[in-house]
Amino acid sequence: MHISDPALTLENTSISYGHVSAISNVSLTLAAGEILALIGPNGAGKSTLLRGIMNQTAKMNGHALAEALDITSMPPHRIVRAGILHVPEGRQVVAPLTVRENLQLAARASRRCPRREVQDEIDRVHELFPPLDRLRDTPAGLLSGGEQQMVAIGRALVARPKVLLLDEPSMGLAPVMVQVIYDFLGAHRDALGGAAVLLAEQNRIALSVADRVAVLSRGQLGFVGPCDSLSDSIMTEAYLGTENHSST
Repeated sequence: MHISDPALTLENTSISYGHVSAISNVSLTLAAGEILALIGPNGAGKSTLLRGIMNQTAKMNGHALAEALDITSMPPHRIVRAGILHVPEGRQVVAPLTVRENLQLAARASRRCPRREVQDEIDRVHELFPPLDRLRDTPAGLLSGGEQQMVAIGRALVARPKVLLLDEPSMGLAPVMVQVIYDFLGAHRDALGGAAVLLAEQNRIALSVADRVAVLSRGQLGFVGPCDSLSDSIMTEAYLGTENHSST
């Protein structure tokens, strides 16, 4: 691997379901340690793109690279072992398992954390999300939505990601819990260990922690650039469905 290889590269990525195009010719790069906000209206294709990176959708055309490794056709478990971790919308914790068991399961399934270091990683997650410490023996299905989101992000962290795909982490949460999640992303970037983050959201909240922003509308990128260059007119066009803007 050359030192300048991006953590994640998408080249002319397209995803279709039958004759219906969901993603069309999307190209993106993420540098190590960068947070890229992927925003767009409901149905724009954000979740489809993240699932496509994990090879969990219909066949994807184009290329996806993790550093210099081509992951385009890899099965999902090998993509995880390459360091790409996905926190899907809806959290999807293993409800009957305790918080501790959810974290242990993620570490073992990814094979990225040596067994002797798993407890250290779990302790680190408890430090980052203190409520999980007192809930460690509670079945994850009994937790609040915000607590489950902490578990979902914690599972990815114990697997030591190189790239973290976060799909609408604010969805369905009370405002106070949304603030907790975004405070973590803003104040504890060092806890990500240099991982790149592709952060999908429907609204501008992702811009509060992002380095750059990409606007997705109807499966196509309409803008990629610095967050402070994203104008209200670009957002209006993306959400109401008019012409696209070129990247800057």
